[in-house]
Amino acid sequence: MSLEIGQTLSHFKILDKLGEGGMGIIYKAEDLKLNRTVALKVLPESFTRDEESRQRFIYEAQHASSLQHNNICTIHEIDETKDGQYFIAMDYYEGETLKSRIRREQPSTNEILDILVQTAEGLKKAHQKGIIHRDIKPANIFITREGIVKILDFGLAKKLDVTQFTAAGVKFGTTNYMSPELIKGEKVDHRTDIWSLGIVLYEMLAGKPPFQAEYEQTIIYLILNQEPEDIRNYRPDVPEMLMSILEKSMSKYINDRYDELETMLDDLKRVKTKSEVISSEFELPVPLTSNSIAVLPFVNLSSDPDQELFCDGLTEELISTLSRIRDLKVVARTTAYAFKGASYDIRNVGRRLDVRTVLEGSVRKSGNKLRITVQLINVMDGYHLWSERYDRELKDVFDLQDEISLAIVDALKIKLLESEKEKLIKRYTDNIEAYNLYIQGMSFFNHFNFKIIGNTIEYFKEALEKDPNYALAYYGLGGAYFTMMWFGVKSTKEVLPYMMKYIEKTLEIDENLWGGYHLLALSKACFEHKHDESTWNYQRALALNPNDTLTLVNFGISNIVHGNFDFARKLTERALIIDPLSDFAQLIGQYADFCKMKFEQVAACLDKYINVDPPFLWGLWFLWRTYSFMGRKEEAIQVLKKIFSETGSVEMIKAIEKTSTDQALLTIAYGMAKSYASHYSSPYNIATLFAHAGKKEETLKWLKESIDVIDPRVSLIMAEPEFHNLRNDDRFKEYVKMTGL
Repeated sequence: MSLEIGQTLSHFKILDKLGEGGMGIIYKAEDLKLNRTVALKVLPESFTRDEESRQRFIYEAQHASSLQHNNICTIHEIDETKDGQYFIAMDYYEGETLKSRIRREQPSTNEILDILVQTAEGLKKAHQKGIIHRDIKPANIFITREGIVKILDFGLAKKLDVTQFTAAGVKFGTTNYMSPELIKGEKVDHRTDIWSLGIVLYEMLAGKPPFQAEYEQTIIYLILNQEPEDIRNYRPDVPEMLMSILEKSMSKYINDRYDELETMLDDLKRVKTKSEVISSEFELPVPLTSNSIAVLPFVNLSSDPDQELFCDGLTEELISTLSRIRDLKVVARTTAYAFKGASYDIRNVGRRLDVRTVLEGSVRKSGNKLRITVQLINVMDGYHLWSERYDRELKDVFDLQDEISLAIVDALKIKLLESEKEKLIKRYTDNIEAYNLYIQGMSFFNHFNFKIIGNTIEYFKEALEKDPNYALAYYGLGGAYFTMMWFGVKSTKEVLPYMMKYIEKTLEIDENLWGGYHLLALSKACFEHKHDESTWNYQRALALNPNDTLTLVNFGISNIVHGNFDFARKLTERALIIDPLSDFAQLIGQYADFCKMKFEQVAACLDKYINVDPPFLWGLWFLWRTYSFMGRKEEAIQVLKKIFSETGSVEMIKAIEKTSTDQALLTIAYGMAKSYASHYSSPYNIATLFAHAGKKEETLKWLKESIDVIDPRVSLIMAEPEFHNLRNDDRFKEYVKMTGL
């Protein structure tokens, strides 16, 4: 039934025709009773051509009209003219349909997320009332001028406990957006709307629906039998988490989709608040290539070899100080020290480290007298940009470090912000003994050698005896205790109070020390499961010191845990630019691929750790797991034996040698579980071993123990592939909730 402008339908005066589709004609109209503008949808005769259809429509429309939600178009009334014409009166909005929006301009990723979340919120409300829409598509999603999403056509929705959707040959829905079960005439539920929402997401990303053809039967065939083209062919920057949501919502098998919209919304909000989309708004500064420097280890020209420590301290302090400048790329200690004691060509150094300048220096110390010579060299031509010789007393060493740093900045013509100049000459202690003890303590973090971690803590404590207000020493202590918890050397219950005390003390002394926020980020994620707060603290730490590789790498792990692989890759790439020889940064660079089960690729990168001396234990821990996933069990066992040899676990090695390769993982898992009562080790590691041994119940038991004792590694539970096959287990779901993921 087509109406003319000015014509009256019941108490509605037709003002304009807004559109027409298979579900009827829409008009803009004036409600003469209430003096308001409404939208009228006049329905096709097929909806009410017999009494059964009429009663079914009235019943379902009554339930749909009861829906009150900000993202659902409000239905005012459903009525019938004297000649039997049904129509629906609903709210009128200024704006456009999503269909029109997509045709006009492809939405940004942030806009897509906003539209999708609002649509899902509206549908969730309907599903809670037992109502499914059955015809979610861009034409039924309206975006007001204020950006509010309104779902249209709920007057045609279906009550779940009433009739099946097919009746008297009537087809509900638009073929391109219909789920496989709807097409086949099977029983449908709220997951049909989730499918359609996935199709809408695909169309927003690609600019067209995933299943298109000239004939309807061809579209049906494609929906039932073929997977859509990879969305990244149209939108290469789609966040990994959003890709996962798309794939899950568009699964052809209804049981493989989201069980409910609440879960889908949780994932969408993770993309919206923690994904590459939002994380990338936190821009890491990218220094110009010309603003780059490697500070090579200062050479000890003194006859006393004990002065090596002083030279190393001077080198590390200059690296640390210069790293606080946003616009300067400073090669980290690990990489710079690869050249210690070696002869080298400056041009080769520049090429290997991708820097334009190199700082060389030497120290001659006699009693309290110092002679320090430094030169800043342009690696392109070998010329000295600046050089100086300083004859000073030992007590003046901190002033000397400030002087050298400022001279380098001046020679490189870097413009400092006022805050950066303050940071550049910031002094954490005036006590040379405390400073030397701190440098010795930091040697652990440069090698991750657990045999010396006890000495590390003692060095930091001794430094604090010399200077009780030495914030960096508190930071070092907090970091050492966290590392002990992370690698299962000590339990969280035993050590966490110390870590928190030292974090508090660090920031009490210096509220702008990046290390305090780095440790806060770790504690928020691993012990309190407050992941948003953790992200904020990581960003704060990197704003204060954008070149700290440990912060960059740990923030990378955090993003991998949340499925933000692209942003994690950017963080680890940045860490590797600063510290290309860092085993830790290289390993985390492979962690995303490990979590995505690209084991061939990971093994090719990690097998170098077999012959590293001293062993990089965490690299070996990933390597045996990678071999195990690949079915290379014998090699996995050999790597585990190397780990146990390095950690002094002689009994475990003996147990392995007494059993077969097939039983070795189970033997190790039970052996570690047995010793757990008397000797603490990470229960998360035990769960991992049981997972590789194929023991589901034991795996779940030890994951629960990990949560009970607040093992920090349990924060990885959603990312790591050992536990993918547990995701449908209700116990595992509960564990995930307990970790705030």
